[in-house]
Amino acid sequence: MTSEPLRNTPDLNDVLYQFAIEHPKPDAADVDAYARIYPHHAAAITEFAIELATDALFADASSAVSDSSDSDVDKAMSRFHNRLYAVGSTAAPPASAQPNTALANPFASLDRIAMRQAAQQLHANSVFVMKLRDRQIRPETMSDGFRRVAADAAKAPLDVVIAHFAGQQTLAAGQRYKSDVKPTAGPLETFEEAVRSSGLSPEQEAYLLSL
Repeated sequence: MTSEPLRNTPDLNDVLYQFAIEHPKPDAADVDAYARIYPHHAAAITEFAIELATDALFADASSAVSDSSDSDVDKAMSRFHNRLYAVGSTAAPPASAQPNTALANPFASLDRIAMRQAAQQLHANSVFVMKLRDRQIRPETMSDGFRRVAADAAKAPLDVVIAHFAGQQTLAAGQRYKSDVKPTAGPLETFEEAVRSSGLSPEQEAYLLSL
């Protein structure tokens, strides 16, 4: 079910983040609905949705994909990650204002290529890796096997990854508020809920839940 629109926080990064979580495999109707709510961001939402859909197609692609098609997907995926992190970087607060826990976030330092590689190694997608990056999953629901695989994917020591997952939940990257009321993060998902709600293929879900 679609959550309430971000009427009080219409920053582009917030809109795209919510869109990615709600519609990991968007269609034209999803784009139209968001464009009507956020007309000033309609063009960016449309472009983002195209690239998000490409990401989902890449995750579902079989080994029979041709070299030329794979090259096209590579280019589309690069544009997807470029837009996602370009939006986040323009709105991100200075390093001195960020919490110390961000320094130990092994997923925050991944560039677009490394993010894609981490998603592939996890047999997941960008939406799921974003949840790991932003600590959206209850750490006690993760298996030891998954933690080890996640550490390998992040190319970080296991203890660093475990500490990151156990840290304080972060809000959507680049989230800004003009209100004097301090924003709060949403409820955490269990590991299974996070897997089921990230737009993964049945094979990807089965792999992650078997760890």
